[in-house]
Amino acid sequence: MDGQQAIAFCIWNENTGVCSFTWFIEAHRTSFYIKSTYKPLQLTKVSVHGPDPNHVGKQHFRLDFTNPKEAEKALRAGGAWGGGGMALPLHFEGRRINKRTVHLARFSAEWHMFRRGMQRGPDPAPQKKATLNAHLDAPPVGKVVHVDFYLSTVRPYWENRENVLRSHDAGMGPLRNAAGQFLTAAVSHAHAQTEPDPFGDPSQGVPAEDCIRGVGEAVDKTGLLWICEKMIPKSKLQPTSPPRRSPSDG
Repeated sequence: MDGQQAIAFCIWNENTGVCSFTWFIEAHRTSFYIKSTYKPLQLTKVSVHGPDPNHVGKQHFRLDFTNPKEAEKALRAGGAWGGGGMALPLHFEGRRINKRTVHLARFSAEWHMFRRGMQRGPDPAPQKKATLNAHLDAPPVGKVVHVDFYLSTVRPYWENRENVLRSHDAGMGPLRNAAGQFLTAAVSHAHAQTEPDPFGDPSQGVPAEDCIRGVGEAVDKTGLLWICEKMIPKSKLQPTSPPRRSPSDG
């Protein structure tokens, strides 16, 4: 919680050996980028663009396809896009906290995603560019883990509980971009029904062997981007073609 250049994290259950996918977050110039380290999931990324003196008025947040070169690699590795008809780019504003801070995004995974024998993400490996490689505890039975990211100006935002987060090793960051913005993360366990995610159970009773561990992404009515690990029927995942033109932000 004393400053990082880039962060990599995964969620891990030591008892069952089941882990989530690993996610990588970095600051680059006036932006922040969020993507998975798992090649098939690198078909898309989250771009958080701050104010740029060379591109006045271009501040925005979006989920979009990666550039064609990276998308081709993801597709060759078995990537698929299961957006359910959702068109990209998907722009979002975040959930406003105060005049300096927005609750930007939430990673979410329920306890049953870490049961023994459950499909797991690849073994987490240290990322060379990351100054923090974190293993987060999986939630206990009946709970969900939330990794909440906040974008702020003036100073890093810690939910007004910096001492608590520090004592529990439950804060990550801050990252700082060239526009003077801070990106921080707070980790917590909550009851699964306290704030349900937008997806519910997409498996819809389909047997586990006919599902795959995947990621659902959606923006709720408050502007918050949810990134949720779920068991998704293979029938809902369709190979897609990479974008023909690179996004303007690279």
